[in-house]
Amino acid sequence: MGPAIGIAALVLLALPAPAQAQRATAAEGQRLAERYCARCHVVRPEGGAGWTDAPAFRDLAQDPRISRPWMRQFVTKLHLHMLDTDRSPAEADAITAYLLSLRRQN
Repeated sequence: MGPAIGIAALVLLALPAPAQAQRATAAEGQRLAERYCARCHVVRPEGGAGWTDAPAFRDLAQDPRISRPWMRQFVTKLHLHMLDTDRSPAEADAITAYLLSLRRQN
């Protein structure tokens, strides 16, 4: 094994597994959703406070018509009563990952 292959193998071993990275992103997304979205939406899967007119995140996640691009746009675009829309792309991706983590796996 040449030095380049050995270094590449070490780099690959140091990278987090995709499932672990996805969980970390979804966990960060939940934290961000609780900070930015919980004023209006129920963001936790078990329920909680939120406006009755704003859809709960668990309901959005279960709607088969809603795609990942739609969710990401929903997170980043101004919608009813949303005061602060300045989300970085990483924050939008994390919140979207959290929304998708609420989707039931059949």
